[in-house]
Amino acid sequence: MYKATTIGAVLGLGLFVSAQAAEIDVLFYGGDASQNNFYTSISATAHTYDPDGDGSNTWNATIWNDGDPTPVFSNYDALFIGSPGNAFGTGINFNRLLSAKSDIESARGSRTFLTGQDADYHYKVSPGPVDNGPRGFIINAVNWAASGTGLGIVSMTDGWAGTGSSWWLDINSFLRDELDGYAQYFQDDSVYLGVGQETFPINEGLTSAGLSNWGISSHSGFLASIPGYETINFENASSGGRAVTIVTEGEASGGTDPEEEPRPIPAPGTLLLIAISALGLAVTRRRRV
Repeated sequence: MYKATTIGAVLGLGLFVSAQAAEIDVLFYGGDASQNNFYTSISATAHTYDPDGDGSNTWNATIWNDGDPTPVFSNYDALFIGSPGNAFGTGINFNRLLSAKSDIESARGSRTFLTGQDADYHYKVSPGPVDNGPRGFIINAVNWAASGTGLGIVSMTDGWAGTGSSWWLDINSFLRDELDGYAQYFQDDSVYLGVGQETFPINEGLTSAGLSNWGISSHSGFLASIPGYETINFENASSGGRAVTIVTEGEASGGTDPEEEPRPIPAPGTLLLIAISALGLAVTRRRRV
């Protein structure tokens, strides 16, 4: 599970700045070589994404491929489930995911992120690994999901208007009871952030323009009244205004830093001692030169 390191720096004589560097363990649901290469690529650079300058996370990635034993889900901070192979060429089938229903339910935590966007496909194709686009969207989702308790869930769309559901509504899906009667399948190239939604950490660095015009930006969504969830972006109102991306209710404004507990601020006397020590070290180094 995640590991955090705090790095402190003294500025002048009175300011102590603390930066949080965290590691999270991410389990990716494996597909074909192209999909797995995408997992490796985005994981290797996730720590460089920090539009607001408020810290980033390093990902320890594991890919759960066909033939691998069922993972111990409680060992991970987030499970990422990509778009289906039959519609998006990811090579993903969901048999082992459906077989692991009870294990996932036991490990599942407080945060679930479900979207009708196929950001994994568009990361590889068009518009590509764009920060205000597929890359930032995915990194935010994983960081947010990993920052709750237990195993966070991130799922890209599970189908489109031509296929319907690939796994969300399957009888063996751990999401069926929550989504049955609410998930819908369509095609839209506009995705909008609502008023106030742009301030959520989960939408850091993203705009409506960046989430739209991917060729097709969304393939599924949800009735806005879905119980237990809150909308963080939605479909063009003229097309119905359905929710495109939803997250567990009450968690939408939660942070993307896994160490969310407040950290103590050094007392003024401590700050002075730190500053004096730093100055003393600098003087000592000068004398040795």
